Amino acid sequence: MGEPGDAILYMPLRRRVWSLPYPDAVAGLRDLALDRSPVASRTLYGTEVPGPVIRSSMLEASRIVAVRDPAGQPVDAIAQEAVKRDVLAAYFEECRTREVKGARVTVFARPGAC
Repeated sequence: MGEPGDAILYMPLRRRVWSLPYPDAVAGLRDLALDRSPVASRTLYGTEVPGPVIRSSMLEASRIVAVRDPAGQPVDAIAQEAVKRDVLAAYFEECRTREVKGARVTVFARPGAC
């Protein structure tokens, strides 16, 4: 759903693992929150930068593809996840959402840019 140069966010960060078997699906997208990859961090999800860095990166983006939990799941309370939700709600509008193999993939853009 994303286009080359779009940003991507995993909400919550553990959803990054969904892209590991399908790297071509996210090729060309900038991961705004990634600090260390799953391989580099020796984790399934990688590690993410602090909330203020995520916020700044999001505010520089014009379109963001969000890979999210299915509808109805509880939200994670950690700071980085709250920043992602807050910035999307305040500065972006939802363009379209698609259910893909148990995930929700949503494209967000600046108001009027869908």
